[in-house]
Amino acid sequence: MTITLVSMDLVTYEVTTTREVSLHGASVLTRQQWAPNQRIDVRSLQGSFSGFARVVHCQLRKGPSFVMGLEFFFTDGHWKQNNAGVAEPRVAKDFS
Repeated sequence: MTITLVSMDLVTYEVTTTREVSLHGASVLTRQQWAPNQRIDVRSLQGSFSGFARVVHCQLRKGPSFVMGLEFFFTDGHWKQNNAGVAEPRVAKDFS
C-alpha cells in the first residue's frame, strides 16, 4: 500500500509503501534514514487513513533503502477503498 510520510520535527516528506500493518503500527520501506522517536504524519493514498506515529527503529536494508518500524499513537479513517469505492475498515493484517 502506498503512503506518505511527513516529519513533524523536520522538513522531510516521502511517498513510500508499507510492508506490514497492524492496529498499533506499521513496517514501511523508505529511501532515507529517519531518527528514532521522530514524530511522523502518515496518510494512505488509497483510502482515508491518517495518523500520527513515532519512529521505533530504522534499519539499513540491502541496497540504498531502509525498513522503518512505526508506532501509531493516533489514527483515523480507513487504509484503502475496495473496487466499489467503499472504504474498507482497518484490520490487523500481515502483508508479508
